[in-house]
Amino acid sequence: MLLEGVFKMFAVGHSSLGYLTGKATSKILRTDANIPLLLMLSVLPDIDLLIPGLRHGGPIHSVMLSSLLFISFFILYRKKAIPYFIAVI
Repeated sequence: MLLEGVFKMFAVGHSSLGYLTGKATSKILRTDANIPLLLMLSVLPDIDLLIPGLRHGGPIHSVMLSSLLFISFFILYRKKAIPYFIAVI
C-alpha cells in the first residue's frame, strides 16, 4: 500500500514535468505531440518502484539507457520523436 502511494506521488510529478517539457518541445519543433503518450512515457523510468530488487534511481533512470532505446525512434520519426524523448528524460 505504501509503495503504491509513493509511486502515485512520483507519477504525478513526472507526468506533470513530462507533459510541460514534451509539449514545449513539440511547440518549438512545430510538431504535434500525443498527450497520453507523453504522460505514459514520463512515468516510465519510475517502473523500478514496482520491480522488487531494483534500486530507485538506478539503471532505469539513466539518460544513456533512454538514449540507446530511443535511437530507433529517432531514425524512424526524426524530430517527431524528440518531445517524447524529452518527456522520458
